[in-house]
This record gives sequence, structure tokens and C-alpha cells, in this order.
Amino acid sequence: MQRREFMKMLALGTAATAGLAGLGIPEAFAAKKETAKGKKKVKRSKQKEWAKKNYKGMSTLIFPSFTPDFKAIDEEGVRIDMANSIKHGFVGSMCFPVGVTPETHAQFTNAACDEARGKKIFPADIISEKTLEEDLAQIALNEKNGCTHLLISPDRSGLGKTDDEIVEIYRKRCEATSLPVWIFAMMAPHYRKFGPSGVPYKAFDKIADFPNVVGIKYSHPLEMGTSFFLSELLADRLLISPVNFDFMPILMKFYGSQCSGQWSVEAIQSPEKPYAVDMMNAMLAGRWEEAHRLYNIIQPALNDFFSMQAPCIRAGVSPWQHRKYLQWCVGGNGGLVYIANKRYQETRGKLIPTLDQKERDFIKNWYRKIGIEPYDGPDEEFMVGKAAYKRGVRAKDLAHIQWYSEK
Repeated sequence: MQRREFMKMLALGTAATAGLAGLGIPEAFAAKKETAKGKKKVKRSKQKEWAKKNYKGMSTLIFPSFTPDFKAIDEEGVRIDMANSIKHGFVGSMCFPVGVTPETHAQFTNAACDEARGKKIFPADIISEKTLEEDLAQIALNEKNGCTHLLISPDRSGLGKTDDEIVEIYRKRCEATSLPVWIFAMMAPHYRKFGPSGVPYKAFDKIADFPNVVGIKYSHPLEMGTSFFLSELLADRLLISPVNFDFMPILMKFYGSQCSGQWSVEAIQSPEKPYAVDMMNAMLAGRWEEAHRLYNIIQPALNDFFSMQAPCIRAGVSPWQHRKYLQWCVGGNGGLVYIANKRYQETRGKLIPTLDQKERDFIKNWYRKIGIEPYDGPDEEFMVGKAAYKRGVRAKDLAHIQWYSEK
């Protein structure tokens, strides 16, 4: 299919389903005769109704803040990040449990959810541990600590060899909770046989029917074509939540998308200049000229963020320190991430970029491009985190320094 024809199809808000099987799209999609926009209304569960009514806007991620030995969570630092998410005006803030153990994962989410309690934000957690037992234990904890929803992406817990196996992997986790659940459409080469970009279309079509599965997150580098076909298949049952904010106007216009997340939205705004939040609110209200004006402002930062993060995501990693740094630049706690797993360090860890002086300048300059003056605290404060720095902790106290250079 030519790009021009594809964009024309998007503009019409319809799909040429007759030829989809020939494009490699599973029959689960091709068999549907109507587009998502034209489908009959589907009876919604209470969780799906909750999401449709309440989950509107921008949703961010927060990362763990550790003590200097990286053996425990700096709860004060986590609270700073959750409080900053509230200042930004985000609808949700999801804990990203990078570098944690089951024990520190629990400490992390407990602190975040406690800080969010009674405030205008929905705290959440990611379920993606190494075993089903660990996943179920964390889910049970989240049901008690005030977590309002989950993102379940259990790929590390065992790869399904068939669509039915993938469905069962999700089912065991989703049925263990009554909390609303997001699933994650990420680029997964190991699932390439299941559909474009490695997204298991057939399995997701079945999982979308689970009563507490309410939305799907589209990974940052997920292509427009894959995003379109997934939306045609799932938008009648799930909220469509793209990380790539460039896709948001089209997905809102034709598939009722009302949220963008969960990603580092701080990359394109500050609490004082909440561009992304304002743009989303303008689109939700149908104020497209206002949304276009805001998009023109943030586009340079969007481009810089994509150039920094998307190549890493495609490689199966993330620019961990960069993402912590950009949040620190607009009010977050900061603090270096450390992943102790030796196998990770020797394999995927080698693909993670180092946050050096050049990269720090690059990030600060992209804020200046959109009229935001980034925080000018000392880099050592970022390394240990604002809360720890205030308590007297310094870089020399850190047990590990990973993917960071002071030069």
C-alpha cells in the first residue's frame, strides 16, 4: 500500500478490509466488516466505563529513586516525583520498576501511591516481573496500596508460542485483579510471526474482551500502519493510548482516543508551561486551532525526544539516565538508575547510551527551543537525587555509577 493511499484511507476514517489478509493482517481483523468508528456500541464493564469516564489527558511515568547503596528506595525522592506529576497536571503517573527487586518494587509503589492518595491523579504500576508468582504478589500489593490501575506486559515471564498461550499468560494476571488494566503494544521481534511490528493481533483481540482490560499503550516507535490496524481492531473496546504524541490528533479524531501515556511527558512541558496537557485539553474540547498553536511550540522538543528514545526502544532498551535527567530539569527528583543484573549489563546494557555532558546540554537546549528554562541545579544533585542531596549525600557516596559520565 502506498503511503499516499494509506493517508487518504486514514482521512476517510475507513479501512479497505477486503485486501487485508494479503497485507499480512490476521483474519481476526479482516473478518470485521465495519470500521471501529462505525461499529455498534459494545456493552462495557464497570472498569471500561471508569476508564472512559475518567482517564482523559496525559499520563506520565516515574522511575525509582534509590538510597546511595541502591539496596532500598529513597521514599522522599519518589514522593517528590509523584508530587511533581500532580503539578504538571497529569491524569495519571505510572511507576516504572526499573532496577528493582520484588522488595524495592513494593517500597517504590507504596511510596508513590501514598503520595497520590486523595489527590487529583491516578497512580499506577507496571506488572512485568520474571515469574507468575512475583507478578501475582505485586498485583495483590497494588490492590491494597491505593494503585488505581495497572499496565500488564508479562513478556519476561515466558514467551507464548501460540496466540492461545499468549492469551493465557495475560489471563492469569488479569483475572487476579479487579483493577483496570492496560496492555502494551511494543515492538517485539520475537513475536513477529504474530503480526506487523511483532504485535500479537489475534491474542490482543481476545484479551480486549476481558472485562478489566480497558486500554492499550502504543510504544513510542510503533509505526503508523501498525497503530492504524490495531485501532481498527480494538478501539471499540479499549482506549487507544499512543506514546508518539504526533499520532494523537488522528487517533482522537477517528478512534476516540482521549489519553496519551504512559511516557515521559515532561520532555515537552514544565509545570509552569504545561503544553502537552493544554494541547490535549484543547483537542478534547474540539479547539483544534488552539491545539495546532501548541503543537507548533512543542514540535522541536517532540522531535528531539523521539531521536533520543525511539532508537533505544527499537533495540529493546531505554535511555534510563536521560529520562531521569529530563524529569529533573522540570521539577523531578532525579537520581541515577542502577540495574544490578549481570546478564542485562553484558547484553542489552551495552546498548544503553551514556548521559554525558554533551547529552545533558542537548536535553537542556531542547527545553530552551520551546521557551522553557530548565532547572540549573548542580549535576551532582541530579546524580544522587534532590532529596538525598539536601540530606548531604554526594556522588562519592554512590555505590555504583552506571551509564553516566561527569565529562
